[in-house]
Amino acid sequence: MRREYIGTALSMIGMVLNVIAFHARKKRTLLILHFAATAFHMCSYVFSGGGMGIWLNLVFLFRCVLFLKAENKSREVRKHIYYWVCAACVAAYVIFTAVNRPPLSDCLWSAIPIIGAFFGTWSFVQSDMVKLRYIKMADSASWLLYNGHVGIGALGGFLGEVFNVISMLLAIRREKTERLKTT
Repeated sequence: MRREYIGTALSMIGMVLNVIAFHARKKRTLLILHFAATAFHMCSYVFSGGGMGIWLNLVFLFRCVLFLKAENKSREVRKHIYYWVCAACVAAYVIFTAVNRPPLSDCLWSAIPIIGAFFGTWSFVQSDMVKLRYIKMADSASWLLYNGHVGIGALGGFLGEVFNVISMLLAIRREKTERLKTT
């Protein structure tokens, strides 16, 4: 089996786990499922030769672990995690671009997922699951833009983010309906 097929299969598993994660009612469950999805995505990049994707997803694995550990901590502690994770994303980007020396246009396009990572990380600072999902949609929007630029080679990633946004919108609607019923 070719490496790309393995990478695609792993990416599909990650996509399914992400879609399920956004329907979690508790943040802890969302983070655990997101951790598993991220692990599959990272492995898919290993098989697909996606250098920056490997490093970003490695940071995202640590992000999930840190936010799981800080689940019952104060918002201030979660903000500090946000700053450290964002710094790690920027460091991964700077090191990757310094080592690989891509053209300036590629550097600029590769910065879009970093911006998304800031939103994705900020979403995990939130305690309210509706706010978390709204902010996480900005993360998905950046990946949609990036994958759209990459083209057909990133079709799986593009479709995965479309499914993520749909999943988040459905989960927000469900949660808001449930809140209205209890008031």
